[in-house]
Amino acid sequence: MGVRAVERWGDFHRSAPELAEAGERLMTSARDGVAFLATTRRGGAPQLHPVIPRVVDSGLYVFIVNLSSKYQDLLRDGRYALHALPGAENREEFLIRGRAALVADAETKTRVQTATGAGRMDFEVLFELMVSHGLRTTWAHWGEPGIWPTYTRWKG
Repeated sequence: MGVRAVERWGDFHRSAPELAEAGERLMTSARDGVAFLATTRRGGAPQLHPVIPRVVDSGLYVFIVNLSSKYQDLLRDGRYALHALPGAENREEFLIRGRAALVADAETKTRVQTATGAGRMDFEVLFELMVSHGLRTTWAHWGEPGIWPTYTRWKG
């Protein structure tokens, strides 16, 4: 099985603009901007973590506490899935998968801190989420009989 290409958010946006725009809207409209980041533990068990992803300068970033298991998961493996589900009244969902890359560049970290107001503590480490798959689900007849999903997919 081959490894899928991963792209920066800006490249993903150029490849699938409507999907990326829906993703940005859904990630930021979720309550408190929270999305759910799935990682894999060393033994293979999945974990789910709330995070606040933000797009800055064509990159999708999250600050992760360096004492958390998700930090260790991302350092060790890098694979993730991120799901934005804005709320019960919304008829859309957004999911991306790919690899997270540790950002060591101080200038990038400063730009993301300035743009988001996050990451000001020494224990917060910046990761860029590279994208290999994208999925938007919209639901027809939400809350009614005959509910039905429509999918928009993208693969790098």
